[in-house]
Amino acid sequence: MANEVQTRSGSCPTHGTVDATRTLPGPSFPFVVYAVRRLIATRRPYRCPTCGAAVTTI
Repeated sequence: MANEVQTRSGSCPTHGTVDATRTLPGPSFPFVVYAVRRLIATRRPYRCPTCGAAVTTI
């Protein structure tokens, strides 16, 4: 299944206010591995779509 892209407004140190994104994995088998991968991905920061720098969310 396809990955999920989450977007959120944030402040990039280089570009100012941007719509930051991060990618979460889609469901896969085995479910335990999928759950761990998704948990780790939700703890990652949102990234600027232009330069890829970590963004502080608003």
